[in-house]
Parts: sequence; structure tokens; C-alpha cells
Amino acid sequence: MPNNTPQSKYDVFVSFRGEDIRKFFLSHLAEAFSRKQINAFLDEKLKRGDDISHSLVEAMEGSPISLVIFSENYASSHWCLDELVKIIECKETYGHFVIPIFYGVDPTDVRHQKKSYENAFAEHEKRYSSSEVQIWKHALKNSANLSGITSSSFPNDAVLVEEITKVVLMRLSKLKNSPVKSKELVGIDKSISHLKSLLKKESQKAPVIGIWGMGGIGKTTIAKELFDQICSEYDGCCFLEKVSEELTRHGMDSLKNKLFSKLLAEDVKIDTPNWLPSDIERRIGRMKVLIVLDDVKGTDQLEKLFGSCDWFQYDSRIILTARDKQVLIANEVDKDDLFEVGVLGPTEELELFNLNAFKQSDLEVDQFCDVSKRVTEYAKGIPLVLKVLANMLRGKNKEVWESQLDKLRRLPVQEVDKVMRLSYDDLDPLEKKYFLDIACFFNGLSLRVGYITLLLKDSNSDNSVAAGLESLKDKALITISEYNVISMHDILQEMGREVVRQESREHPEKRSRLWNPDEIYDVLKNDKGTDSIRSISLRTMRKLELSPRVFDKMTKLRFLYFGDIDSFNCLPQRFQSFPTNLRYLHWMYCPLKSFPENFSAENLVILNLYDSKMEKLWRGVQDLINLKEVRFTNSKFLKELPDFSKATNLKAFHIKICKELISVHPSIFSLNRLEQLGLSWCPINALPSSFGCQSNLETLNLSYTKIESIPSSIKDLTRLRKLDIQGCKKLLSLPELPSSVETLLVSSCRSLKTVLFPSTVAEQFKENKKSVEFWHCKNLDESSLINVGLNVQINLMKYANFGSDEAMYVYPGSNVPEWFEYKTTKDDKIVDLSPPHLSPLLGFVFCFVFKIIKRSPIHYFTQMEFNISTIDVEGDGEKDGVDIYMRGPSLLKSDHVSMVYDQQCSQFLTKKAKNQARFKIKVTVRAIGFSCDLNHVELKGFGMSPINQSTYHNFIQQMEYECAEGERNKGNKRKRNLRREKP
Repeated sequence: MPNNTPQSKYDVFVSFRGEDIRKFFLSHLAEAFSRKQINAFLDEKLKRGDDISHSLVEAMEGSPISLVIFSENYASSHWCLDELVKIIECKETYGHFVIPIFYGVDPTDVRHQKKSYENAFAEHEKRYSSSEVQIWKHALKNSANLSGITSSSFPNDAVLVEEITKVVLMRLSKLKNSPVKSKELVGIDKSISHLKSLLKKESQKAPVIGIWGMGGIGKTTIAKELFDQICSEYDGCCFLEKVSEELTRHGMDSLKNKLFSKLLAEDVKIDTPNWLPSDIERRIGRMKVLIVLDDVKGTDQLEKLFGSCDWFQYDSRIILTARDKQVLIANEVDKDDLFEVGVLGPTEELELFNLNAFKQSDLEVDQFCDVSKRVTEYAKGIPLVLKVLANMLRGKNKEVWESQLDKLRRLPVQEVDKVMRLSYDDLDPLEKKYFLDIACFFNGLSLRVGYITLLLKDSNSDNSVAAGLESLKDKALITISEYNVISMHDILQEMGREVVRQESREHPEKRSRLWNPDEIYDVLKNDKGTDSIRSISLRTMRKLELSPRVFDKMTKLRFLYFGDIDSFNCLPQRFQSFPTNLRYLHWMYCPLKSFPENFSAENLVILNLYDSKMEKLWRGVQDLINLKEVRFTNSKFLKELPDFSKATNLKAFHIKICKELISVHPSIFSLNRLEQLGLSWCPINALPSSFGCQSNLETLNLSYTKIESIPSSIKDLTRLRKLDIQGCKKLLSLPELPSSVETLLVSSCRSLKTVLFPSTVAEQFKENKKSVEFWHCKNLDESSLINVGLNVQINLMKYANFGSDEAMYVYPGSNVPEWFEYKTTKDDKIVDLSPPHLSPLLGFVFCFVFKIIKRSPIHYFTQMEFNISTIDVEGDGEKDGVDIYMRGPSLLKSDHVSMVYDQQCSQFLTKKAKNQARFKIKVTVRAIGFSCDLNHVELKGFGMSPINQSTYHNFIQQMEYECAEGERNKGNKRKRNLRREKP
């Protein structure tokens, strides 16, 4: 039951129609309950003077079981029907158990309101509202659908009373013997609720529900609690734990006998291994049964047990748990009926750990608060790990806790590792290799599936990786985010690393993968490298002198990560050789001036050098067919880049803060598959003539370069979505951009004078600019500022019309444009949104003008917040508001205009306008970031315009008219010029 269940006052609440059964059947039932010490509530228990309605509600809420006795005239009493509605509410809210008794009536007549029930509702419909009658009917149907007891199935009332008493006692026994939830069931309420919703889905055959997730995540716990909560609603039920283990030990026949004996409540012996006896099928097929099979591994488990599930009654339910999602799908679980169990949240995991690690002493919990949080940080929300660690540490002093935490950093807990290892043992050899590569190298690098797939390939023709990764995901051994990034839970990573440790406990150089700094230090310092080593991942290390032959024996090294390590001293003769099979190379502070002459980049997929001493990479033209990503950051000595013409599959090329690099090899600008190109903070002063050929380019970053112009061919980059030219101080003009651009960052271009846009309004309406920033472009000419303002207006109108999430624009200025309907130099304005504004209202666009405060010479911030709140004109105070955020310039030097469309803000004001047409809008602005005391920015004024269908279409017509008028004027001017030229 849910934790908020009211305290029990009675065992059973009995709902009945007094005139039908009070003198005979009910009296026998009351006597039987009394004899069996069952505390039942009957209306005779009400004390004189009590508020009957309140007393009944208290009794129903305080009774875990409700007995509803449907008799001939039950439905004629609105009192009984109101009781029934409350009983069903208690069932749904508190998990109460309801037992319908059909005394002298057919369940079908109750369910569908026939005979006396039909007559009763005919009278009710005359006296009560239709909504109230529908609520009663719904309650009748719900309760009559529950598994109940029908009097016609018993020879007399004595036997009927005996059966009812037996069922109630059985249910009370289950309630009393339920587990201690405080230590087992933390954080599972949402899971149970979701699974119940899946079980309630109507179907023509018995649905199969699947629960899956990694080992130790709580699948069995959730399934068992769900079973305990709903099993009483079924005629027969069975929960079989560790099905795969049971099959291995005792075989299928034993499993069948156990299952069907439990369902039929008798000893069943089945001697037909390949099918079920027809009498078993027939008997169970008439029952409403609940079956839970825990830890299923076989893809044909249900087929072997049942042959087919079609013979089950439609309201029966089958629940499977498994570590592998694909096993559930193979066992007839629809994808919509799958439920993945996730980790516990921070609050829930700490609660579960504390409940298992401590007694009820709050003082003890407080004393261990810090170390408890560190334990839960290690467990990362896995219930099994939390419980195992809690039991290990329970009753120990703080010193032991600290010691155990230190040990966990080096060795996993054996009990946890044993459970986790089961999933690994079920993998095929290739899947094991992929799993260990991710656990020992790639986890935490935030690489997407596509890159991981390429990196793990044994050859270009190897197409097995994608299927292997999908299998790991289905077994909950890896997760793939909404951004397609692969990651792994820390506990699974530790399990994988333990597998690798076991390859050679005493000799790390004989292992396939290295990640421990001390072990890597020993291998590199003493030239112990071997051809067993597949990957090295080193994040930190003490000072070390590398031998020129350190990589000679590592012929199978494929993945190399040298992280924040500024402690390598490279010998003058450099490396004699470098691994030729490298596919991933990340080296911070690389001491090499260039790679060795025999260096081969043919297999490289990702090359990342940060703060290196490289002057050039290699000589000549390398075969770079596999190369996907190149990044050089802060390589202060890099003077030239090699020919990348053979990097035909390169997708990302980023060079940043390479101050000696004054030009880029033109081959970079002719790579057709390039999607990201960054050259920021490099002293590049021109783009080559081949610029504009990258048909797939989506992101271009030229910020803080020395370019003076951008070729007009940029318009040919039809997939370009983001252009960053911030800080290009020598840039004089910005040509017309492709309509695909969504983000345009042009801040601090102090020489920029001219900005060009498409010549027609129709072309500008094809644009997709959602974020445009012209911070500190103070030399923009008047024509460009007018064109920027018009372009912003067009985009704002379009996004308001189509309901985009948000669109934001900034440019130098001090005034709200004239086209805004409401304008003020204050921070508030009364608006009137009565018709026709609301016919229909599409949204609102805002303009903010902000200035710096002169007394503050420097204003550093990273974000600006505009709060839009409403105040009733009558003056009863501020109401709820909404915040709009936009990127700040970090350093504000002058006044600026910002125009914004924000969907959330529009919805907020639209809702307000529907209830109150005239109100005051107040705007507050503040800066957020470093060196900011929230007073550095001040609102100089704001504007607001409601946009409806009429204003939108009027604007379009106006633009079309002005454009046509402009063309006519141009034509007339040409004609006049021609006349003057005639002799």
C-alpha cells in the first residue's frame, strides 16, 4: 500500500442494502466475522449523534478490505452507491482490496445494469444529475469486474459465509505478512504506478508485460511488490523467482509442475514436456490468473511453458523480468508494454542507504552524513549496491567506513561484482570486447554512437559493431542519451575493469587495457609494453622521461589517451616508432615537434592535441580515409597544416588558439563531408577561393581571426546553421547568408559597417534566424541598422505565427522601433488586449532597451534575465511572472536593443488576457555572471506588440506593397535615365 494510507481502524468495511440482507445473511456473516476475530465495520457501529457521512468515510479509509454485497435492491439506494464510489476511490488511492459478493444477483446484471439495477437507475436519472449517475455506473462496472464470489455457486448461505470468511482471512494474512517496506521499497511508487497502468490496458488476449534493466537495479523487488498489491484480484496467481536458475537446476517439467500447481491450488503432475494437457488448459483458461516469471533468459520461454498465450482468459496477466530487453520482445512483449527500471534519485538513494545502514537514531545518521553521501555517490542509485554496502558498514565506526571507501576505489565489492558479472558472462566474444573497451577507455569521453562504431571496427568491412552496441543497450550494460552519446554506469565500469585485472593480477603489461596511473607509469618507465595492450587511458601522472622506443612493442595499441599531463620529457631523438593501428589519439601537452617519419595516420578516426609543442604534424600526404575529427587547441608553435585532401570522410575540424598559424591548407575548404569547421583565435587573415564548396557544412567558427572579408560564396553553404564571427575586428562587411542560418554571432566586430540581406521580402521570409547578436558593432552604417531591424521584425513575425520556442536578436541602439504597439521609457506599461487582439492571438513580441550605469566602469556578465510580470490596473499587487533569458556580451560598453519572441511568455500573457483584457506589464532586467552585482544593467525602456492573424497578414501585405513600389521606382528611374541618354 502507498505510504499515505490512513491508519487502520477496522479489518473489513461492509457495504450492503439493509432491507435485502440485514435480518438473515448479514447477521450470519457478522457472527462468523466475530467468531474469527475479524473486526468488521457495519452501520450498527455508528454511535448516536455521529455525523454519519464523516463516520462512514473514516471507516472506509481505515479498512484495508471492503466487502460489497450486491443484492437485488442495492442500486436503488443512493447511499449505497455513494459508499461504492468512495470504496473504489480508496482502492485506487490507498491500494485497498475490494471483494464483490453477488448475493441473489447475476454479476452481468450488476456490471451492465440490467433487471432491478436497470430499474433503479431509471429512477435515479429522474432525481439526480447525469454526471452523478455516470459516476455511480462507472463504480458499479469497476467493482463488478473484480474477481468476486457469486452466491449461486454455493448450495446454501452457510457455505457461502464460510467461503467469504476464508477469503477475508487469507487477504488479512497477506497484509500482516507483507515485507518491511521502509527498508526495501524506497523510490518504487512511480514504477508500480506505471506498471499498473500497463496492466489496465484493455486487450482481446492476455497481455505480456516486460520489466527490464541492469542487474541489481530492483526488477525483482518491483515485480514482487506489484504482485503482492494486485494478486488478490485474480482467481489464481504465481510468482516464480529465478526462472533461468530453476530451469538449469531442475528442468522445464519441474517448472511447469510448480507453476500450474500454484495456479490451481492443488498438486499437479505434468508428464507431457512438449505440450499442456487439455484439461489444464481448459481449467486455467476459464480463470483470471496472474503469472510473474522472474529473471527470464530464454527467447522461447513462454512458448515452452504455454505453447501459446492465446488460450488464457483475456483479463489474465503475465509479467516477465529480464536483464535483456530483446529477450522480452522475443517472448511476445510489445514495445509499448516494456518498462525499464532506472536508478534511484539522490534523495531516494540516501534514504534507502540510511534505512539499511542505521538504526532509528537520528543522531547516528547525522554523525555519518558526509561519509554516507560519498557511499551513495559510489553506488550511483543502484539499490543492490546501496543495500550491500549498508549491511557491510552497519554498526562500524567511521574509520572503518573511510577504509572501506578507499578499498572500493581499487576493488569492487565481491557480492555486487558477482551479480553484475552475470550479464557480462552472457555476452558473445565480440560484445565482451566492446563492453571492455567502453568500460576501460571510452566511458566518460562523451562520444556519439557513430564515432564509437567506427573506433571499435576491426576493419573497414566490419559491420558487426552496431549490432553489438545495440545488444549491450538492450542488456542495460550501456545507455545511449537523447544526443546519441554512449555512457556506462560506474558500477558496470568497475565490473568490466575487474574482468581485465583478472587477465593478469601481478603483471599489468600483460593485460589488454590499462587505466591505473601507477601501473601505466611502471609500464612506460621500464619499457614493459607488450602486444597485449589494446588501450591506455591516463588522466594524471607524475614526471616521467619517455624512452624513444616506448611504443615499439605495443603493436596492437589502438586507443591512446594522455590527459592533463605536463610531465613528459621527450628524448632529443624523439620516438623511433609510433603505433600504426592507432584509431583514437588524445594527447594534452604533447612534447613532440612532429610525429615520427614512419607515422601512419591511416587508421586514425579521432586526433586531438591540446597545448602541444607540435610545429607540424607530418610530411607529405597521408591516407586519412578513416579520419572523422581533428582538434588542435592552444598549440602555440603550430606553423603549418598538412594536406588533408585524402581525409574525404572528415566531419569536424577545429583549430583554436594556434597563434603561429597564419594560413590553413586549402584542402580543408574542399572537403565535401565536413560538417563543423572552426578556426577561432588563429591569425588567419583570408579565406581561400575554394571556400563555399563544403555542401554539408553546418557550423562555421571564424571568431577572433584577422579576416577582413567573407566571400560571397558563403551563400552556397546551404546547410549552414551557425556562423560565429565574434571579435573579427578587421571585418568590414557581412555578405548575404544562406537562409539555413539559425544562429548568427557578430559581436565585437568594431570595423563592421555593412550587413547585407536578401533583396526581397519573400527571400527573407525563408530565413530561419533564431538567435542574432550584434553586440558592440558600433560602426554599423544607418542603412545596415535599418535592414537589421527590418530583418528582425520579419523573423519575429514569422516565429510568432508558427509558434517557435523562442527567437532573440540584439543590435546597437537606444530606442524601441516605431512598429511596436506599446512603448515606454519606464519599466511598466498598461496594455489593453480586448478584441480584436484576441481574434485569434498568436503571441507577443517584446523589445528591451538597456543601458549601462555610468558609475560602473566595467560590467562583466554572461547572461541577462528579463522578468515579465503582470499587475492588475486596480492595484492589488504583482501576480506570477515569467523569466526570459538571453546570452550576455560578457563586457557591456554601450546601449543595446534586444527583440524577443518567447513561447512560454506568450502563453503566460495569452492566458492572462483571456481572463482580464486590461492590465499592467512590468519588466525587470538583471545581469547574471562573474564580476556582477546585479545593478550594472538598467532598463531604458521596453515595447510590446500582440501578434494576431490580422497583424501578421497586414504586415506581409505591407512588405509586399513596399517591395513592389520599390521595384516600380527603380523601373521608372531606369526609364528616365534612358530618355536622358537619347540624342
